Amino acid sequence: MAGGASRPAPWAKRFAIAGALFLVFGAFLINSQNEAIDSIHDPRVVAIAENDGSGTSNFEVEKGGCYMAVVKQSAPSIEVTLTPIVGGSAAATESLSPSSCFSDWAPMASDATSFIIHEQWVTEESGEMTVSSSCSSEPCESYSVWIVHIEDTWVAEYLEYTGLIFGGVICCLGLILLPVAGLIAYSARSNALHGTIKVIDNDGTLLQSYESQEELMAALKDTNSPLYQGAGSDIPQDNVEQEDGFVDGSRDVMQGTMMTTEQVYGFMRGEIPEAVESVEDPFVDSPTPVRQTVKKKVDNTSVISDWDMGGSNDEQKVTPRPKPTQIKEVKEKNPESNDWSVWDDM
Repeated sequence: MAGGASRPAPWAKRFAIAGALFLVFGAFLINSQNEAIDSIHDPRVVAIAENDGSGTSNFEVEKGGCYMAVVKQSAPSIEVTLTPIVGGSAAATESLSPSSCFSDWAPMASDATSFIIHEQWVTEESGEMTVSSSCSSEPCESYSVWIVHIEDTWVAEYLEYTGLIFGGVICCLGLILLPVAGLIAYSARSNALHGTIKVIDNDGTLLQSYESQEELMAALKDTNSPLYQGAGSDIPQDNVEQEDGFVDGSRDVMQGTMMTTEQVYGFMRGEIPEAVESVEDPFVDSPTPVRQTVKKKVDNTSVISDWDMGGSNDEQKVTPRPKPTQIKEVKEKNPESNDWSVWDDM
């Protein structure tokens, strides 16, 4: 009889608690580094130029550099152009064609302001650029465009802030410990007992209970254990089938009336001889029938020969086999004649 709940693995519980604490503590450390995050992702802080549509803004660019125009998500539909400056003051007639930078940098801010990347450019030459913007929808509200220069090594800026590094490492430890705790708990659950095993006598008396798998295995090997002694006792047939339809065949296996899986496998391979149960004759009490011997008549050769010679035998008459009727012409003879050839012609 099983009852109660299985005890959770202690190490799984410890790892789960430690992982949760690491996640909470790491998130608190990262949230405390708002200034460091803004210095890397906030376009209002890292922008090299800003335009609100009232004019143009000039800035220096590098060859092969990545430049992005970032606006607020609530900004109206606008057009942003980047034009090279020729001769130090005059702007070129053709603006720079947009081109994707293929950078994973994303704008964000600690005050929960949402930004989107409106346009991207990759410069082909170093020099001076001018940025201009115009609103293409009505009504046009106030807006701002921030030009951000993104370098390939922007991730290295995180290493300049110790708080971000420490908070990130602690969060990673928490994310690692939680799955490890789950694996340990699952492994312990599959190898341990799901409840308490109680040994109950036929009259309902509790003999002994087991809380762990080690105790149960030791009791099965101990000949003085109530579990070992009760394993070979007769179990009432009414208790063999459980409510869920499961039938316990351990009693039949112990008595030798049921084969185990290994025995069935060996029997199919021919390693175990077939056990044939002798069955008594169901008709052993029936009376034995008496057979009557029928004496077969045997023709006596002496009688047959005497009959062929015209004699007769009063002791035994032999009935000849019927012959097919044949039509023959019989010459009339004197019946009183003693010519025996008449018999031959018959």
